[in-house]
Amino acid sequence: MRITVHIYARLRCHLPAAEKYFKDREWDVPNGSTIQHVVEKLKLPREIPVSFLLNNNSVDQMTPLKEGDIIHIFPQMGGG
Repeated sequence: MRITVHIYARLRCHLPAAEKYFKDREWDVPNGSTIQHVVEKLKLPREIPVSFLLNNNSVDQMTPLKEGDIIHIFPQMGGG
């Protein structure tokens, strides 16, 4: 199934060298994939806190994906 992944801000610094200029990309992923599978494919360090939007809704890593989904991966932000 085909999905689109957008990755933002300083998270790109943590991607492997070949992916440093990754901004958005369409990918084919197997049926039954979750956002966690995408994070693993990106090889983002697990200790980096991130937030996810799936089709503009906040979700967690275990959310299953379906054809045409759009995932946005952001570094978590603090504030007060």
